[in-house]
Amino acid sequence: MFHYINKGFHATLRQPFPVLVLFLYRFCWGIVLYKLCQSIVLPLLHRYPGDSGFESQTRLFLAEGQFVLLKTDISHSVIWLLAVLLVLRMVCTPLLNAGLFYSLSNTHFNAGYRFVRGIAEHWRSYTLLYAAKTALTLLPLWWISPKLQASFATAASYTDLAYGMLPQLGFLAVYSFLIHLLFVYLQFGRVQADSILRTLGTALRSLPLMLGISVLILLATALCSLAVLSSTIMWAGFWMLVVYQAYRFFQTLFSVWAIAAQHELYMTKAGWK
Repeated sequence: MFHYINKGFHATLRQPFPVLVLFLYRFCWGIVLYKLCQSIVLPLLHRYPGDSGFESQTRLFLAEGQFVLLKTDISHSVIWLLAVLLVLRMVCTPLLNAGLFYSLSNTHFNAGYRFVRGIAEHWRSYTLLYAAKTALTLLPLWWISPKLQASFATAASYTDLAYGMLPQLGFLAVYSFLIHLLFVYLQFGRVQADSILRTLGTALRSLPLMLGISVLILLATALCSLAVLSSTIMWAGFWMLVVYQAYRFFQTLFSVWAIAAQHELYMTKAGWK
């Protein structure tokens, strides 16, 4: 397991162009969402009475907000904007995946060229895989949503609500995680022109190692995130802002590392190495 993690790390270092593109992509999304939240939330906070206000003022603020949201069309523009951003992200994600996965399998090409060529050759198939993954990920909501609604309606407190929803949410998390890993391997197979059955067989044979690699890198990412978050809370200031932005780059590096380690495992188990 550590062998594939180590090889995946060195493979990640050989992918400077995809890492940079993904970092800039995430950075731009962060700015867009920040500006969107700033334009919506800050005007509301200016009207919030705060701790110094009376309780009746807080209730009046909440009642006014509920009336504006439910009885007027003021939220429609925001909802449409969020829908457009969601569609844009769903369009960009498979394209970036196509470039990254092709780049991992074709290191003999120039870094930038292989990324762009991967998008040009595989954007259709990767879009279909992304659509199938999204549909399968959302499929359990058809059965779980009524149970979540029942728990919300019958819970006597937020604690009871959390306990009532925990099994369903836990199942969704595990199920989504397994679907994600399965489609990572299907994308590897698409680049290597392997059949779906052969790719699924490779994934099943690699399942214990696949899960182990994912969990270890996920734990490393979580520890790094916790360290950065703790630093920003304890030492807030300009340099912590610089550290946080640098962390976004390392966060991208970790995500590419997770895929590269799985790629090394797939190539070995599928007989390509």
